[in-house]
Amino acid sequence: MTGEGTGRMAAGRMLAPRWTGNVARIRIFPNPVLTGQQWIWRLLLAVWLVTVCGCNYEYVEREIGYKGRARVNPWLAAENFARRYDFAVKSLSAWRAPEQTDAMWLVPAAVLSNESFVRRVEEWAKGGGHLVVVVEHAAAETSDWRVFELELPLAAALTAMLQRLGIDLKPRGADTGSEADGPASLHFGGKEFGVAAKVGATVAVRRGEPGVFASVLAGAGRVSVLVDARPLRNRWIGEHQHAEFLLALIESTKRGGYVVFVRNCELSLWGMVRQQLWPILCAMALLLVLWLWKNLSRFGPLEAAAAPTTVRGYDHHLEALGNFHWRLDRGAGLLAPLREQILDRAQRLGARAGPVDDGLLPWLAMRSGLPEARIAQALAPAAPSDSLGLTRSVADLQALLKILT
Repeated sequence: MTGEGTGRMAAGRMLAPRWTGNVARIRIFPNPVLTGQQWIWRLLLAVWLVTVCGCNYEYVEREIGYKGRARVNPWLAAENFARRYDFAVKSLSAWRAPEQTDAMWLVPAAVLSNESFVRRVEEWAKGGGHLVVVVEHAAAETSDWRVFELELPLAAALTAMLQRLGIDLKPRGADTGSEADGPASLHFGGKEFGVAAKVGATVAVRRGEPGVFASVLAGAGRVSVLVDARPLRNRWIGEHQHAEFLLALIESTKRGGYVVFVRNCELSLWGMVRQQLWPILCAMALLLVLWLWKNLSRFGPLEAAAAPTTVRGYDHHLEALGNFHWRLDRGAGLLAPLREQILDRAQRLGARAGPVDDGLLPWLAMRSGLPEARIAQALAPAAPSDSLGLTRSVADLQALLKILT
């Protein structure tokens, strides 16, 4: 480097080098001008430092509910518990009528919302099934960690069925305005169970003491009503004697079969069509298959839309030409050239071979092997009487022409 001089660098400002002995030193100062992006990063860093250094915080852990299948199925723990005791379990996410292979149905009261549903489950229970109706806190879409909403009043059809069976379901606290707090004691199957209950209604067998549970015989089966469904839900089934109570409900069923847990859901339109109109769906599917079989290609490439005409062959052209002349002059226009050509060749051959003593017709008959009558008819100027005669005359003339060539 030389003595003095100034220059600029991309990242800063460069001063002139100073010599100290034999070593040149260069001082580089950073550029004091900041871009907009640098200002933003510095501002964010300052805010983060102020926030971290100037505030105190603590971690709070709060349960918000289950994840996975337990979040949408409140009876999942009860189903697994029943399977541990080797019971056959079904979980229904849509309404269907009870079947004879079902032993016990646990169903929210909100599902039995019309006369048809109530009538079917009542007939099934009287046939030997065990119907367990849970009234409050039974909605499948409600989390166990949220505040439950009361689901009363019930459908008129369900209330009428319970009254026919001798079960009275009434709201609690009309005069006190308070709900009952658990645990409550209930009796079933000769045993006493302690369950947690906080309900807004009571149930009782007719002329009995009001409580949270009632069970009566119905025909060959049984109908039970549990006012509070929380003892059987996922979060609380392991508390108190909830699991023992569920096991007693299942074992009290005389009929063998499936233990069915129904969620709080309504019948969908597709489910109704699939259950009631499946013959129509099968017929429509069959018609669709037949239509596809008729309209789609099945055995190779598609056939041309317009098939080529069959009158383009040589024989068809001759047939069409003969038909035209037959309709025009009954074939005289076709026979005249052949006759003239045969007579001309016959005369030249006869003159070359010598005079023909017996005449032209016997001479042609001898050479061709045709009868004289047919040769005379073929050489006659008269038109044939029908198409068969025209065909025969043409054939005879062609034979005569062949022997004269």
